[in-house]
Amino acid sequence: MTQPAFLNLVLLSGETEEKLQAAREAGFDQVEIWREDVEACHGGPARLAQLGTGFTNLQVLRDFTGAPGDLRLQKREELRQFIQMAQALGCDTIQAPATTREDCITDQIDDDLRWLASEAARFNMRIMYEPMAWCSVDNTLPKAWERLQRLDQPNIGLVVDLFHISALGGDASQLEGIPADRIYEVQLCDMAVQPSPQDKQAIMDLAKHQRLLPGAGIIDVASFVDKLKSAGYRGPVGIEVFNDELKRLPPREVAPLAWAALRRFWP
Repeated sequence: MTQPAFLNLVLLSGETEEKLQAAREAGFDQVEIWREDVEACHGGPARLAQLGTGFTNLQVLRDFTGAPGDLRLQKREELRQFIQMAQALGCDTIQAPATTREDCITDQIDDDLRWLASEAARFNMRIMYEPMAWCSVDNTLPKAWERLQRLDQPNIGLVVDLFHISALGGDASQLEGIPADRIYEVQLCDMAVQPSPQDKQAIMDLAKHQRLLPGAGIIDVASFVDKLKSAGYRGPVGIEVFNDELKRLPPREVAPLAWAALRRFWP
């Protein structure tokens, strides 16, 4: 591939170093790594940084925006911890999805994102803002892009996750009008059934346990790829699949399957 190809380590079982090795052997030059993966590694981030695998981003700073009361300060401290860990990894990007809290303070979200961008910029860090299907605000790509466009923070960009778009009945047309350089990464996956957009629990269960590799389900993956390529997108492209059955298999079996699925749509 001519651009960064990543695998989200959530697909694989095993020790963190074993997952990294399986991803690298399969062909991926980067991984999305979770804070839990870093903390589980005996040598910590310094050890992982020595292994030669690139890190697309460090995941995941949850429910940062609109956090009520004292939780707001706690979330800001959590960001600082993420920045410190990312720096130790040699990673310059942290993923911070839109909030899922029903008690979020919506009038506070813009200020929180401005602060997030400013604090991250102090350390030359970027923030990936992801609209998830069950978010209480900004649960679609157009809504998230409207906010980022209005705030105009140069180091906050979007995550395009095919699951979250498709689970609510959206399609590749949601990419229209979004400049390619404001998309920081693209996560490919698939699903076997179309959930009801109103059934948040069913969407969450599907997302966290039963996603499929791209090409194995009902999402029109090719249309998303065509739209992204025609827009000139050149950023990281990879696989984010939460799948309980695949995770029970050895990582060296699963990682090549993910690589083959990625190459099928983005050679």
